[in-house]
Amino acid sequence: MSPAGPGLSATVAGKVRALRTEMTVPLYRNAYALMLNTVVNSGFGLLYWIFAARTFDADEVGRGSALVSLMMLVSILTQLNFGQALIRFLPRGGMSSAALVRTAYGLSAGLAVLGAALVMAYCHFLRTPDDPLYVSGGFAVWFVVSTVAWSIFNLQDAVLTGLRSAMWIVLENGVYGVIKLVLLIVVAQTSLADGVFTSWTLPVIALLVPFSILIFRRLLPWHARESAADARVPDRRTLTQYMAGDYAGQVFNQATSSFLPVLIVHLLGPAQAAFLLPAQTVFIAMNLLQTSITSSLVVEGSRDEGRAHRFAASILKRIAVTVLPGSVLVALASPLLLQLYGTEYRENATWLMVLLMVSMFPRVIVTLYMTMSRLQNRTLPLAVLQFVHAVLMLGGTIALASPLGLDAVGWSWLAAEVVLAVALGPKVLRWLRPERSAPVAA
Repeated sequence: MSPAGPGLSATVAGKVRALRTEMTVPLYRNAYALMLNTVVNSGFGLLYWIFAARTFDADEVGRGSALVSLMMLVSILTQLNFGQALIRFLPRGGMSSAALVRTAYGLSAGLAVLGAALVMAYCHFLRTPDDPLYVSGGFAVWFVVSTVAWSIFNLQDAVLTGLRSAMWIVLENGVYGVIKLVLLIVVAQTSLADGVFTSWTLPVIALLVPFSILIFRRLLPWHARESAADARVPDRRTLTQYMAGDYAGQVFNQATSSFLPVLIVHLLGPAQAAFLLPAQTVFIAMNLLQTSITSSLVVEGSRDEGRAHRFAASILKRIAVTVLPGSVLVALASPLLLQLYGTEYRENATWLMVLLMVSMFPRVIVTLYMTMSRLQNRTLPLAVLQFVHAVLMLGGTIALASPLGLDAVGWSWLAAEVVLAVALGPKVLRWLRPERSAPVAA
């Protein structure tokens, strides 16, 4: 055996021990769990649409995709961004934790019913039967029920995050991904109408029951007792102001991501919008990885506000060794990744994907600023920040589309992130800088 053999084994064993030690710390355990959940969700999502394309004709896949997207959009807009509020305030909810969760569920479900019913009324009464978005009365009812279930399903992830139980999210979404795939294959063998939408939504309703029992009978009672001594429940005014600013920011963010393909169709044509899709999908997944890590930071910073800046410094190190190297790897592999979609995708979107991956670096500063603002209950700056980002990105795309083509999206996004990082960087650095008298974090 070569001398390198024992040395390599010792190195691997040391890394494993270090990882096991990190997993005992809630800050890191939940961060890694949420990152794993992002990977699981992205993987199953990719497999689902590959299977859908191979088992249904293009018209059915297109209609199913449109209806799923419509349901998600209604759900996002009617949740009032309650998920971020739960992540922020549930960690110190004490005996009011269950009431906070029930309020989030109740308001989101009620608004989801209203929003989904209005959308379905439009699709049923104002669309002709030959229109791809026309729905029957029976399907309209199912859509409303599915939208409510989807809203609560997503809020459950926020609840589990706030309860420092993010590993349950991985299990929940892993089971959902498997059942969704199996059901897709099953309904493809039947004459069931809207099989894509049914296979996407039916497992959600089935999973709500066991995970609701887990949350309300086990996790919430334990958390209420554990956090009772240090409870800090927001009053109605604080909660309303927090959610108002965060919701406005979410609307601007959603408008940017949802409107971008429409803008590209208008400026450059439908083919270029198709080339945008894979690059945008990968970029969203990388952003979700970063957001997953900082969600754990919000939870732990809410529980111990005096050490939030040190938690942030630790999380920054984890981003530097996970998300940022991943962005570099994706940038280098972008020609190969895009070739999976076809030569035209590789030729038209490679530089776009590279630019989007580069923008992940200044995005770190912006994400940390957003986390800091949430911990300080200052969400109005988040709305302003995301409005400015939307103006810079969309405005830059419009101005540069003629000379640069699809690459205008990448340059505009990178420029927007750099401008915001430069403006916000000093505030983030002051937040990260520990006091000289404070003990060094482990």
